[in-house]
Amino acid sequence: MIALVIPASSGVQLADALQEEGAAFVEVYPEDRAPAAGARRGEVKTVVHSDLDATADQLRALGVRTVVAGSEFGVTLADELAERLGLPYHDHGRRAARRDKYAMQQALARAGLPHARSQVVHGEEELRELLGRWASYPVVIKPFNSAGSDGCRICATQDEALATYRAIAGRRNLLGEINEGVLAQEFLAGSQYIVNTVSMDGRHLLAELYAERIDRVEGSPVLRHIVSRTTPDEREQELVEYTGRCLDALGFRDGAAHTEVMLTADGPRLVEVNSRLMGPYLSADAYHCAFGYSSPHLVAERFLRPDDFHNRFDLPYGPARTLAMVFLRAPRPGVLTSLDGLRTVRRLPGFHSVAQLPRVSDMLRDTQLTTGSCGIAFFVHEDAELVEHSLAVLHELEDSGALFQVDEAGA
Repeated sequence: MIALVIPASSGVQLADALQEEGAAFVEVYPEDRAPAAGARRGEVKTVVHSDLDATADQLRALGVRTVVAGSEFGVTLADELAERLGLPYHDHGRRAARRDKYAMQQALARAGLPHARSQVVHGEEELRELLGRWASYPVVIKPFNSAGSDGCRICATQDEALATYRAIAGRRNLLGEINEGVLAQEFLAGSQYIVNTVSMDGRHLLAELYAERIDRVEGSPVLRHIVSRTTPDEREQELVEYTGRCLDALGFRDGAAHTEVMLTADGPRLVEVNSRLMGPYLSADAYHCAFGYSSPHLVAERFLRPDDFHNRFDLPYGPARTLAMVFLRAPRPGVLTSLDGLRTVRRLPGFHSVAQLPRVSDMLRDTQLTTGSCGIAFFVHEDAELVEHSLAVLHELEDSGALFQVDEAGA
């Protein structure tokens, strides 16, 4: 029996994968996130969490032998429940370092790994003093425990950094938590990558490697798309190996990890690790078309068919096709009046599918976050250059306002 803790975002696809395999699992939600009556997933049992000991007792009585985080919202609770139940999981002593971005960098420092200079600050004067000591720009200011690019800003001056601090400190972040301070981090110049892994008994299997396109819009990093790398070059292989050492330093043992790494002139540097699947939506069909599997299915295989998963460590990484995942953007916030540009997108070479599209009359607000609020497009093809060309056409449609028609008067 598996306990899937708060299956939201791509955790929904993990639940789908478990159901496809006929797995026995239970979904765990805190009271404020429990699904409404009648909205549950078929016959899947739901446990409503209010107290760690009580929830652990319920899961123990159900015969739970595995705990898995179903989203960023469930990372800490899954870790705590596994500890209460005495079940295999990540190293509980390094729990904070897997969630808190400052503690994460400190853990790398203790392990002797290259890392980004970082500091948590809790006041404007403290930030001003820190920036004076660092005396270098740009600097990144962001919440130290949020997600989806929430509140992240690249600041070129002290005034910008202080203004960003005022904008996010004391505010509720994307995870529903109050930002008690901010993380100041040196700006890492280079090419950013995503390394997605699934671990088994402390061994880390490379599931997906992506190069990212990140634009800077009004000082904030905006992720436009990711493109898989089918054959990593020498520097990318170094980046993958560095990621594995970071996972070791942070105590990862079993399950999925989503890691962002910057490949700088001085080598790879960790941006952050997330103790769960990449979000917000992982199309099973698109991923199987490109990779022969999806990460949710790999996680299901690791726990349901561990011998099959173990055999994957003997196989080289090398997906047959290139996959691109595009976080669609509207040109501005407002009320969506049409998506007529999709006619063109669907005819682009390599187009596979779209998901989570907003509906006409929906209010579009967070057009720069990587939450998929404006939809996600998937491209799959053997020719990586062809995919890149299609992405360039798609982004031109987005930026010109030809993909989404938005009425700003409704904003």
